[in-house]
Amino acid sequence: MKMTTRKKPMFKEFYANGIFTRVVAVRGDSGRWSLFGVHRSADAAIFVEAARGGIREWSGLNHLGEFCDSIGITLWEVHHKGAKKEIAA
Repeated sequence: MKMTTRKKPMFKEFYANGIFTRVVAVRGDSGRWSLFGVHRSADAAIFVEAARGGIREWSGLNHLGEFCDSIGITLWEVHHKGAKKEIAA
């Protein structure tokens, strides 16, 4: 899957126009959260871009939730890729 970034206004427009099939919050190796939308027709994850480039990160889900509220995102998923999996004995 291709990964790219878009500034807040464009990300908001993509969401409003139904470009995303879903919006997902993921926790990175740094322990901070980032947000991306899965593009409807292209095989791409589009992350929110930081003011000075790169992927924007939030320190907690409460802050990320406030961001989602500010741009009208009403439904988003949380994925924790660093979660440890149980091994069945």
